[in-house]
Amino acid sequence: MADTATFSAAMKTRFLPPIRDSLHRGRVLLFGDADANPGQFKGILNRAEGISFVGNDFRIPLKAKRNQAVGFRSENETLPAPGASSYTYLSEPLRYAYGLVNVTGQLLKAAQSGEGAFVPAFKQEMDDTVLTSKIDFNRAAFGDGTGTMANPRTGAQTGPTIDVSSTINFRGGEIVDILTSAGATKGATGHAKVVLSVDRANRTITLDSAVPAVATSDLIVRASSDSTNTVMNNSYNKEIQGLASLVSDTGTVHGVNPTTYPFWKSFNKAVGGALSDTELRNAKDSVMFESGADLESGLDFAIITTRGIRRRYSDTLLANRQVVASQAVELHGGFSALMFDENPIFVDDQCPIGRVYGLSLTDFFWAQSSDWDWMDKDGDVLKWESRKDRYIAVLYKYCQLGITARNRHFVLTGVTDDTR
Repeated sequence: MADTATFSAAMKTRFLPPIRDSLHRGRVLLFGDADANPGQFKGILNRAEGISFVGNDFRIPLKAKRNQAVGFRSENETLPAPGASSYTYLSEPLRYAYGLVNVTGQLLKAAQSGEGAFVPAFKQEMDDTVLTSKIDFNRAAFGDGTGTMANPRTGAQTGPTIDVSSTINFRGGEIVDILTSAGATKGATGHAKVVLSVDRANRTITLDSAVPAVATSDLIVRASSDSTNTVMNNSYNKEIQGLASLVSDTGTVHGVNPTTYPFWKSFNKAVGGALSDTELRNAKDSVMFESGADLESGLDFAIITTRGIRRRYSDTLLANRQVVASQAVELHGGFSALMFDENPIFVDDQCPIGRVYGLSLTDFFWAQSSDWDWMDKDGDVLKWESRKDRYIAVLYKYCQLGITARNRHFVLTGVTDDTR
């Protein structure tokens, strides 16, 4: 007979391993994508050696200064005073990701005819949850931890159609809160708004109702349908660190300030024009000079950008280059990756417009105290929802995206791109 215990077991044994595998692949930035990346592409490592946890924070030792007690002296002259290297540590709190799934009583009843009836119906719900989680995780990995999906492009708008800085993080159906730059509530009606439609040509989103007059500094963040102006339920300042903060030449990251430790910053340049070989060469050379890293080792260093930037860059090569077959990187489906030196150039549709990232992938890591799992501390995966003929299952993951060498990466901004 079908009951919650039967399906709890099925969810643990039948569904969890495929969910983990699918979520680990993510989009291009996170663990590669079967349709976009070379088979050899490893993406960001799932774990890193030497990570310890103190409470809910990870900690990794970091050499902050080399021993400088070196130099030349004349015969019988006093030698340099002894010195020593100095150390600090990287530290960042973990973040907590969730995905909730509903299973109705009717579905459980229909499944009494056997597991075979249950699996197809439940799989559809799980596939949708997994896809949403993949997109949201990948978006967060490009962000700065605040959860900002976009900002209003002009002030004083009340909607329901709002022009925004970018529409790349919207597909329609998202539930969002509009907050002030400090994360405060935006009036009595700026919460739990549903994105009804997206106009990429005009860079607007249409919400299900009007909002208080917005400012260009306001934040649009992912929220829950029960978020209110008095009790907010959203992702503000709860997301993983992303490239916007990790790959930068300013700001404290993992507790280390580049003002105190000048080596703790990435190469950052505002291009203000089209991407060129000269800009890429300058960025790579600057990174190699400052960090001593070898960025010519192929797939360990990847360039990630948008479709518009890659297309324009590719067009500049047509008159001057031809791809040598022996040097091309083979992709799934028989395509070849566009290359700069020995490094592949990937497109990620959630990469912010106008940006090109050069990433030393082995210098990123995932710290996690829990992989994706079902919340079943009470012994049940399926939990009855009070006064509803349905059950809820909760997927969770405790993790943080980290960086061990901030000076081995670059970001180019203001690159000529499509507007969307």
